[in-house]
Amino acid sequence: MQVKKFFSKHQGVVALTSGAAVDFTPVDFDAPLTDLQRSFLYRQTGIDIPQVFWRKQIHGDDILAASGGAASVRGCADADAFITKEKNLPIAIRTADCVPVFILDPVRHAVGLAHAGWKGTAKSIAAKTVQRMEARYGSQPSDLKISLGPCIRQCCYQVGKEFYEHFSAHLHRRDGYIYADMIGANRDQLLQAGVRQENIFDSGICTCCNTTYFSFRREGAKAGRMISLMMLI
Repeated sequence: MQVKKFFSKHQGVVALTSGAAVDFTPVDFDAPLTDLQRSFLYRQTGIDIPQVFWRKQIHGDDILAASGGAASVRGCADADAFITKEKNLPIAIRTADCVPVFILDPVRHAVGLAHAGWKGTAKSIAAKTVQRMEARYGSQPSDLKISLGPCIRQCCYQVGKEFYEHFSAHLHRRDGYIYADMIGANRDQLLQAGVRQENIFDSGICTCCNTTYFSFRREGAKAGRMISLMMLI
């Protein structure tokens, strides 16, 4: 839930990453949330959120502009990032180690949320979401506030040599193994897109180390999914 320290209702936005208390693995992307999921979000936000705007994540760089309310998600294409200027429209992604990238434009009152797994990071999905907000809403990268939520960190993210093709500047050797820094990779891409360094907040939480979060690396196929949610209010 560390995202709350950076974004708050006082800025006209609700933003959070859940822990492992409730599994947000969706059965049907078009369906409302379950009673348990809905109750959890109400306890965290004080807002009743019966349905969210989310789609199947395909580890790509497709970005959807959300509008028309959460129910408008029905029939939308698969995507890994969402942007919106619409109030009371919760955009959401699921993670169990990948980086959730929260984007707030406090000037033009727009938000974006990207699912940055290693494949999405290799395709610069976070920076492309910034660029899409600039093109669609006139957002200036220097105005944006970014939060990088709980994810697997360099301490735990052991990878293979194939990562050198995409992340040579963000790999570190330890005890003969290679570890990747996805936070550093996303931060550098955002800086190159024009975001100010002082406007990038890192939650500092490793989902693999911290057992109060789901982690695919730690739990394997039985891992549930956290929700990362963002909504203008």
